[in-house]
Amino acid sequence: MSWVLFLSGMLLAGILGLSRGSVRRYVVAGALGLLGAIPAFPLVHAVGYLSRESLGPTLLALIPFAPHLVLVPLGGVLALGLAHWGGRAAGFGGVLGGGMGFLSLMAFLQGPGHLVALRPLLGLMEGLVGLALLLPFLALAWLRRRQAWLWLPLGVALGLGAFSWLNSPQGHTYFPRMAGYYKLVLPAEPGAEEALVARFNQGLEELNQVRKEIGLPPLKPIQNLSDLKEGRLPQEVAQAGYRLLRPEALSYGAVALLLFLGFMVGSGLWLLRHPDLAEASDLRSGLVLAGVALSVFPAFDATEFDLGKLVEGWPFLVNFLDRAWPPNLAQPQSGIYPLQSVASEMLLTVEIALVGTLLAALFALPTSFLAARNLTFRNPVLRVFFYLMRTFYNVDRGVDTLILALILVAAVGLGPFAGVLAMAIHSIADLGKLYSEAIENVDKGPIEALESVGASGSNVLRWAILPQVLPLFVSYTLYRFEINFRVSIVLGLVGAGGIGFFIKGAMDAGHYDQMVIGIIAIVLVVNLIDFASSWLRSRLV
Repeated sequence: MSWVLFLSGMLLAGILGLSRGSVRRYVVAGALGLLGAIPAFPLVHAVGYLSRESLGPTLLALIPFAPHLVLVPLGGVLALGLAHWGGRAAGFGGVLGGGMGFLSLMAFLQGPGHLVALRPLLGLMEGLVGLALLLPFLALAWLRRRQAWLWLPLGVALGLGAFSWLNSPQGHTYFPRMAGYYKLVLPAEPGAEEALVARFNQGLEELNQVRKEIGLPPLKPIQNLSDLKEGRLPQEVAQAGYRLLRPEALSYGAVALLLFLGFMVGSGLWLLRHPDLAEASDLRSGLVLAGVALSVFPAFDATEFDLGKLVEGWPFLVNFLDRAWPPNLAQPQSGIYPLQSVASEMLLTVEIALVGTLLAALFALPTSFLAARNLTFRNPVLRVFFYLMRTFYNVDRGVDTLILALILVAAVGLGPFAGVLAMAIHSIADLGKLYSEAIENVDKGPIEALESVGASGSNVLRWAILPQVLPLFVSYTLYRFEINFRVSIVLGLVGAGGIGFFIKGAMDAGHYDQMVIGIIAIVLVVNLIDFASSWLRSRLV
């Protein structure tokens, strides 16, 4: 598996190199990604007695236990340093830095399990939060040097205040996992592993008796900690701060590091052969690529992305298709008419979207003029309304329609009324923002011409602004109606009526051959609305 990941990184670099663009940026991206993942991404798993006691130490945290791992960050620094010189030096840096980092990492990953001790670094995470709050103020002080006297003290005060509060008992009450979150991995005391193995074997007979009573297979005596197949330590050992380090249990950090190392080596080989593939902006481009990659790896892990689960669930999909086709359009003998129900609920869904969009447009139209900067900046009173409306729009847009529907269903009961209210409330902000931006971008010529002849504000609005923005308003409203129709389908799943409510009921009852009628109807109506709305917008704008 480790070799496959490393070679995959090399292959990716080779494919990108075929474009004949800058390859040095890939060496930089691989090195920066490597250096970013080393202190932040969990490398392997270390388990205790309970599953919640498991942790994923980073490569940086493992260096006290396995000092040879320091070659991995040194390889990244070497590659990054030689990349500055460009040419074959950058290629040599990528190959040498990636190669020695890969050999060091492989030596650790292929090793046996070990009993390790943990040493929490108190105050580290609290300090990082304080530093993160300080950095924007340092940037402001750098960009606006004349105001540095204001931004620097404010940033330092905010950073130190956050660090002090988070490091206090009250802060740990609200963020209990932050205290000692980052832990260094140290070798266990001499003889601790042997004592644990002997202790496990002595209590094995009693443990197997318990396992037999609950229907579990018996365990065999172990020679070392690698033989602990279930990977759990005795409770008292785990409570003493020990963990069982399992190098073979890779975390997403190991995947990232192996890919970055392979990417560095592959890019370095390209540069050794074509040393002219470099640009002046390689550092900036490499930094952007590394930042994107570093955000992707933890996102895949957090979402538990696993194609194997899809393979395991394939029989369910096959069974669903078998039960869903052909569609059950009607059962006259039972008095069940799914096609008629779908037609009625689809019409209701369109009506929910129509009423919700209309109400939102009616409220967004007048408020958008108060949210337009070019109409309010001259009057202090109107300026206050401008900030109030923009704040309302931002808050309203931050609350999803589904959340509003859940709240309103509880308030007014099941049915389409809750869906209409939720949709209208959320759409006010979206339409209001679009309307106000259209007003801000109007041509100033007609406005100045009417003002020069003494026209009143209402006349300027009627004859100079509205003719320019009304086609855009209609176009935005039609587009919002398309979105609201799709949203109304989802709202039906939480009891707000419409075709979504029909689909949820059919699925809960196992009537997949009725549910598929609703899905087909949605596809047809969505395409119909899209084509009609696009045609109308093309005529208006």
